[in-house]
Amino acid sequence: MRPPGAAPGVRRLRYDYTQGPIGRGLLYLAVPVFMEQIAWNVDTIVEIYWVGRLGESAIAAMSLGFMVTMFVRSGGLGIRVAGQALVAQRIGAGDPEGAASLAGQMLLLHALYFLPLSLLGALLSEEIMRAFTQDPEIVRIGGAYLRASFWVLLLTDGIFAFASIFRAAGESLISVWPMAASSVVTFAAMPLFILGAGPLPAFGLAGASWGLGAGRLLGCAVMAAALLGGLSRVRLRPAHLLPSPELMRRVLRLAWPAGTQVLFERSANIVLVGMLSRFGPLALAAWGVGNRVNNMGLTPGYSFQGSGRTLVGQNIGARLPERARRAAWASLGASAAVMAVVAAGVFLWAEPMVRFFGMQGEGVPAGVLCMRVLSLGMAFEAARRTLSGVFEGAAMPAPPMVVEAVVRWGVLLPGAWLLSTPLGAREAGVWWAVAGSQAVGGAALFAWFVTAWQRRVRAMAARPAEGGSSRP
Repeated sequence: MRPPGAAPGVRRLRYDYTQGPIGRGLLYLAVPVFMEQIAWNVDTIVEIYWVGRLGESAIAAMSLGFMVTMFVRSGGLGIRVAGQALVAQRIGAGDPEGAASLAGQMLLLHALYFLPLSLLGALLSEEIMRAFTQDPEIVRIGGAYLRASFWVLLLTDGIFAFASIFRAAGESLISVWPMAASSVVTFAAMPLFILGAGPLPAFGLAGASWGLGAGRLLGCAVMAAALLGGLSRVRLRPAHLLPSPELMRRVLRLAWPAGTQVLFERSANIVLVGMLSRFGPLALAAWGVGNRVNNMGLTPGYSFQGSGRTLVGQNIGARLPERARRAAWASLGASAAVMAVVAAGVFLWAEPMVRFFGMQGEGVPAGVLCMRVLSLGMAFEAARRTLSGVFEGAAMPAPPMVVEAVVRWGVLLPGAWLLSTPLGAREAGVWWAVAGSQAVGGAALFAWFVTAWQRRVRAMAARPAEGGSSRP
């Protein structure tokens, strides 16, 4: 039997995340999201590998440019987090049309946010780099890299906006294949753009951004076709992309705290990079490799964050608060168990990974120390991110935002300055401050979760449904 709203001839296996074993539902959601994150991290590995062949100045310039674009992407992340939570609630309430309408408004807001910022950033790229360093070589190559990154920003972030819709619908497997295809294209295109081949000129460091954009273009096109072609239970139509002020306000009410949370995190990272730049290109290069590997290691945490957001959101939409509570604990427990193993692996194999990504000579011990210190906070950071997804799935983004603001700006930055400058630990002091703040942040959000989250979820589930049926 064809599901309602499906395209003729399309057969799909659907899983109801408001029924059945929670562990199985979590597995069905987390594994595809993990595969999707692996595909994304292939792009990161390819980028670091080829940029590492250009020298430590290129790695340092990439680190600065990457932090800037991640900061700009904060608003986009807030929009898609809000979209995923609201779409998941509509799916749980049995309202696929309402889910499609919210998905369309989320994509529209995403485009309206990125288009002007991309143009402005491309025009001011070198000036932005000069705000962080006076090294003329880093400004030159970093400005070109940042300019290319801004031109493809709508694509590089847009693929995750599409993926968040499939996650909300509990159909993460659909987005894995476009993400994998995107990574295959990036794998082939990035060295060509960086080094040049035949009539294609060598773009150097900027080629990393152009190669990534080529892969993301394919991924976005395939995901858009899947949504418009009826391969998802969120059947998107062009009419859903027309502005709806009421729905846009609903997305923005949830998006601004989620976006502000990410803004606190990424603006603090920019300040950290500014601190590290005072200690020379070697410190920036060590941070660039160590931080990227740390983010790759957090992939399981990101997976459980996304799957927890969907599980909680759908069960809140279905008015099943007790099931939402058990889903939250299952997500947190699975994240903690997996991340303990991952963190141990990063600590033990730090040196081979640093060498693989192109660091040599005195850069090796600096990179190893950075990676090992950061690994000590990985499990806490993964727990915080998983809990953020749990709060966001229940449309409660304020607690993660408050914890982020206090920990990043009240603990991390003062601690990094104190350890690196007055106490003389230099760049190592920054890394220890990062790991310590991750432990504090994870503990703080966990305390909020066990004391207030369950009560709020039960109260929210008791409210009348918004536009659509709810299941008993």
